[in-house]
Amino acid sequence: MTYMQWLSIGLFLVLLEFVVPGTYLIWFGFAAFVMSIVVTLYTLTVTNQVIIFSIISAIFAVIGLYVYRKLMHYIKTPHDNANLNNPTAQYIGRSYKLLQDSVDGRSKVAIGDGEWLVECPSGLKAGTFVKITAVRDGLVLIAESSK
Repeated sequence: MTYMQWLSIGLFLVLLEFVVPGTYLIWFGFAAFVMSIVVTLYTLTVTNQVIIFSIISAIFAVIGLYVYRKLMHYIKTPHDNANLNNPTAQYIGRSYKLLQDSVDGRSKVAIGDGEWLVECPSGLKAGTFVKITAVRDGLVLIAESSK
């Protein structure tokens, strides 16, 4: 294979990464670019080219893994989206009014257009404000008396 064929393969893989993002093809494209330089400098058989390309690809794959791990370490979820997939967690820290008297440590609060089951101290009367402190099983709000 000629250096132009390796450049074409590398360009194809890099461009394919733009079309199919997150597939890790860019690193194999870089390996093909390096292979085009190697083929320019040395005369190799196709078998030797494939073996060398495999080795270079493995090196670039490890480099890619290292780069992606470093990037993921520094990328943090913005505070605005911290509870994106956990909508009930947005209620933690807010206060709501009990709809009914607390019986056996349970009552209900109105949130939006629905009613939620809340575990709170026994003996609280309807109309008392409680502060949500946690969510259990994604369905039951845990609350304490708000003062």
